[in-house]
Amino acid sequence: MPPKKKEDDSKKKDEEPKLSEVNFKSKDPQTLYHLLFSKEENILWRSCDALYNYSLVGEPNKTELIGMGAVKAALPHLSSTDAATRRSSVMLVNSLAQMEESRAEIRAEEVVAALINLLKPEEGVMTHEHATKCLLTIADQYSTKSVILENGGVELLVQLITDPDPLVQNNTLETIQLLAVDCQCRIALNEANIVNSLLETLKCEYPTIQQLALKVLYSVCQEECVRTSVKEVNGLETLLKMLSEEELSDLHEGIVQVVGVCMLDTEQLDAMKDSGCLLTLANYVTSSEPQGQLNALRAISTCSGKPENCQILHDNEIETTIMTVLGGENAGVLAQACRTVSTMAANPLVKETFTKIGVVQALMNLIGHEDQTVQEMSSLSLANLSLNSKVVCLDIIQDEHVTQLVEVLEESTSPRILSYLATVVFNIVKFEALRERLVALNVIQSLSACLTNSDTDVCIAACKALAALVADSSAREELLKTNALGSLVSILKESSNKEVLRKAAWTIGICVANEDMAKELNKNGALRVLMDMCTNDIQGVSNLAVVALEKLLHYDLAAKYWHMGCLSQTDVVKDGFYDTGAHKPGDDFKPIKLLLDRKVDNKRAVLYVSSLGADPEPADLKSEASTTGSTTNVKTGRGTAKGKKPHKPEEKKEEIPEPEPPKELKDTGKPRVDNALREYIEEVTATIAPLATQAEQIAALSLYVSNQMGGPVTSISALSYDLHIAQIKADLKTNVIPIGFIKRGIFYHRALLFKVLADRVGLPASLVRGEYNRAWNEVSLVEGGKSKHYLVDLMWEPGQLLEVGSHGAGVYKKL
Repeated sequence: MPPKKKEDDSKKKDEEPKLSEVNFKSKDPQTLYHLLFSKEENILWRSCDALYNYSLVGEPNKTELIGMGAVKAALPHLSSTDAATRRSSVMLVNSLAQMEESRAEIRAEEVVAALINLLKPEEGVMTHEHATKCLLTIADQYSTKSVILENGGVELLVQLITDPDPLVQNNTLETIQLLAVDCQCRIALNEANIVNSLLETLKCEYPTIQQLALKVLYSVCQEECVRTSVKEVNGLETLLKMLSEEELSDLHEGIVQVVGVCMLDTEQLDAMKDSGCLLTLANYVTSSEPQGQLNALRAISTCSGKPENCQILHDNEIETTIMTVLGGENAGVLAQACRTVSTMAANPLVKETFTKIGVVQALMNLIGHEDQTVQEMSSLSLANLSLNSKVVCLDIIQDEHVTQLVEVLEESTSPRILSYLATVVFNIVKFEALRERLVALNVIQSLSACLTNSDTDVCIAACKALAALVADSSAREELLKTNALGSLVSILKESSNKEVLRKAAWTIGICVANEDMAKELNKNGALRVLMDMCTNDIQGVSNLAVVALEKLLHYDLAAKYWHMGCLSQTDVVKDGFYDTGAHKPGDDFKPIKLLLDRKVDNKRAVLYVSSLGADPEPADLKSEASTTGSTTNVKTGRGTAKGKKPHKPEEKKEEIPEPEPPKELKDTGKPRVDNALREYIEEVTATIAPLATQAEQIAALSLYVSNQMGGPVTSISALSYDLHIAQIKADLKTNVIPIGFIKRGIFYHRALLFKVLADRVGLPASLVRGEYNRAWNEVSLVEGGKSKHYLVDLMWEPGQLLEVGSHGAGVYKKL
């Protein structure tokens, strides 16, 4: 902007004398300060001029004048009846207003009102220049804006927008820019016809003024009424014509910003389509420099957030324009184009068009871009496009860059990229036919890595994707090869975010679809964590934890028996089941491998069920029951030790011979294969299963179990079961004992063996744990058309059925 010419104020009514003519000089500012209290106008304006010149020397001089009270002394003269005095005093006040410490006095309501009066047309150029500059200094405060509104300052400022003096224009526009932050001010500016004034200002010869006018127009257009005024005067047509003028290229950015905010109004956008303005904007997107493309794309993206606007853009085939830009090289433009795609993807017709013209393929190519913002925005676009669209998901799966998607998902460190791509995976796997391809690409490993990310959005998206994936058995197999289940349990242990906890618990509940998954989760401590969460008072978390825990226990009966102390008639005990005893507060359910690795101690033995081993058992590991055990009378279920007479319950029980200890055993690190249990199963399957009624089967099986565990008992101490168990533990060098190895067993040994054998022959029986080493089995029989529940005696009178709730059943359960 050229320097302002120093000349007399042409707007002044009275000729003002020049300083050189009056020879009014003083080196003492204190003297000049005292002259501010003179009643003679000639002295007043000359002293103000002299102090103004003194203040221009530097900030120390301004500070000195403020300290002596020059501001307070000069303020009354703003309302002087003499034009020269008003001019000189506002110059001085404006100069001192550049210092923060003076502004409190200048913000006084009466001072602001006086400054507004100095904006009237009859005042001179210098007065307007300094008054607007002074208002600019204080107009950032709401109190000042309020006074300007109340005293008609908005109308006077709007009139000065077209002032011939560029400095007055500049100060005025900057002041209005501050006012336009406030909604009421924007409305008042519109009522003062600011739109026409700003459009007229765009014709001026000063680029700085033109750019500032566009900034003000953008700010006031945030108000709907202002945008309506722009429409009424065909303002957008005027602005868009300027886009085609190369000499105005420095204004194009501001023009596009104003057009963009006006496009928020559907009627305005529709009018742009009819007038060809929208086509002009589309052409500008593909033909301008990168910065121009960026601004135009921002405008399109902003207005497309409204569904009706998005439809108008679609009718104008804006998708083709965006596709063209996606083939460019500028990272900023590419990122904005992707952001525009993600915004418009909510419209089904737009989504379909994007798919047809190859936008999906372009985005897939960009997820591996070297610029992280481009990666983020292309990932976001794919997430929005793939939502509920099988066609888009199919395009993603079939794209040559799909492997790149999985690689970025595993390697990226950007939380946004990870959450967006995990969402893409989730959208894809909702379609069953597409899951297998993703599983084959090892996407589960990538999602597993996402679970360890500290960002909550990443964890939530990864949980959702994994939960959808594990619906397929092949995906569950792959999941077991990763540490995903362990990571999910860690989330439950460590996260404090409610939504992350909910998603992790929900995912675990879905993952528990078979025994292998349940055991892997329990190995990582899921049982204890879920038990604790079930009592959590966080709404929505405890309910999901309960569901996950129930499924976990359903597939891991060993954990269920440990936790609940009961297995129902429908819970079928299989190989691999083990009984560690009742859980105590604070205890964790321990995996069998950990129990096998422990040294032999004097604690309760762990009972293990293993009739079919994967590895052949060495000859010296065979249970001695096959050579020194008992034979069984199939009809009665009673067994006799070889060379002994049949046992009679009414006679005194003979001393039970100590079984011959097994030969030297090698520590294999695995539970022993239980050949004795295998023989039990074969025998009861052949002899007890064919019996006609359940009552006969129960009686025969109870006698059979009793005989394998030492027969009827009159005194537990006489059975010496604890020494027998200790000997087996010592011989096997482990606390884990296969159930078939036990030949002297009490309540909980016999109840477990009964449950195992009953499940093998299809005899419904439950297993219930009591206190003090008590355990029992309950069965149901139909008598007289009614179902009755009985407790099976395996100790005192094997085969006797004690009705549940009876005195006899109560005695059996307690000491």
